[in-house]
Amino acid sequence: MGDRIAIGYDLGGTSCGIGLFDIDSGELLASTAHKIDSSLPGEEIFEGICSSTEELLEKQGFTKDQIGAVCFATAGTLGPKGAKDPAEIEQILISPNIPGMNRFPLKREYLRRFPGVLFLMENDANAAGWAEWFYGVGRDEKVRTLVGFTLGTGLGGYIIIDGNMVRPAELGHIIIDSSPSAPTCGCGSRGCAEAFVSIEGIKRIAKQVMLEHPESKLWGIPPDKLDPKPIAELAREGDKAALLVYAKVGYYLGKLIWNLKRVCEPDAVVFSGNISRSLDLMLPAMKAVLEEDGLIESQPMIKATELGPDKAGIMGAAGLAIKYYKAAHS
Repeated sequence: MGDRIAIGYDLGGTSCGIGLFDIDSGELLASTAHKIDSSLPGEEIFEGICSSTEELLEKQGFTKDQIGAVCFATAGTLGPKGAKDPAEIEQILISPNIPGMNRFPLKREYLRRFPGVLFLMENDANAAGWAEWFYGVGRDEKVRTLVGFTLGTGLGGYIIIDGNMVRPAELGHIIIDSSPSAPTCGCGSRGCAEAFVSIEGIKRIAKQVMLEHPESKLWGIPPDKLDPKPIAELAREGDKAALLVYAKVGYYLGKLIWNLKRVCEPDAVVFSGNISRSLDLMLPAMKAVLEEDGLIESQPMIKATELGPDKAGIMGAAGLAIKYYKAAHS
């Protein structure tokens, strides 16, 4: 183990994951989770994060001088406006979960507390991609182009090509249905992938399928409980309507990946998020769409992530910090 460390932060609405990583090997040395009270002002939230960092450093026998690089992964709009490179980002402009951190000068204050550190910030969806690139399927030498999706409230995604993140990559807002009857997405456009492949999208598909299958047990689910999880549970019990719901979701994902094959021909497609636990229910329909592709015959590896959700954020953030640190010291 070397004497320099990187710190990965996963800053969310209820907690901030903090991980210490060896810069030479990329190994996770220790981690902790600092509880966040999102109602507090940014100064107090920041002070708590720093205190937890210092406690973890002391507990593991490290000093501030041994920190080479850090990266904060978080949701929201990051700034200053127009900044794309993680090394240019200095603060959260608009946070959906931690309003107290809006426009708090995170980079400036962090460097006052920990001088001389290489400071980065990254979108949390992209951080999940970096975790997969550095610690997941991206370690396979055959994977040069990696595409990932986070299936949940929305449809997040990323594209990494030869170790470089494509920015921006609003994969959830690629149009996959241009018909006049296509559903309207939250962004205002019609036919976005997110309008089909998301919690609300799956609910809408389920309600349509139920009308054609009055015998389905889906009717036994209270309307306010008609979520992807109970639908998947019925699908695994063999309910034809529930199986059809996930087949339709798989079809739309297949159309989305089909479009991406035309653009970047991914070697691997990785899914994360709660809905990805039902990937096996979507995969047959997904593959059926892709196998109809007469232009590009090669098919990407498709799988659910094997990285635990509790560590992926800090792993992606730290992996990116290490990448930048090594580039600066090569």
